[in-house]
Amino acid sequence: MNKRRKQRATWMLVGAGSAMAAGAAMSGLIEGGWRALRDEEPPIDPEASTTSWGKAVAWTAITGVLVSVAQLAARRGAAMAWTRATGRKPPRRQARARA
Repeated sequence: MNKRRKQRATWMLVGAGSAMAAGAAMSGLIEGGWRALRDEEPPIDPEASTTSWGKAVAWTAITGVLVSVAQLAARRGAAMAWTRATGRKPPRRQARARA
């Protein structure tokens, strides 16, 4: 494996790993926040027929936005750390060939 491929693979692991960790941590925080604010269990299964549409939509929107923002922040932080550690920006994804 050449050096460039190895760096790209390492960056993919670092970027994806940081985003996954941030998403998991944020999910736990969202659940705790729901319990604290609503004094009830969060609708973990919004598709369940026992969950109202309003709660299902609220849960999905809140979770989607906050987890996505946490993942973005983690990837950006990882990119800054990568740049500090290596002196270079993280390797870019290869552009896909258009058919």
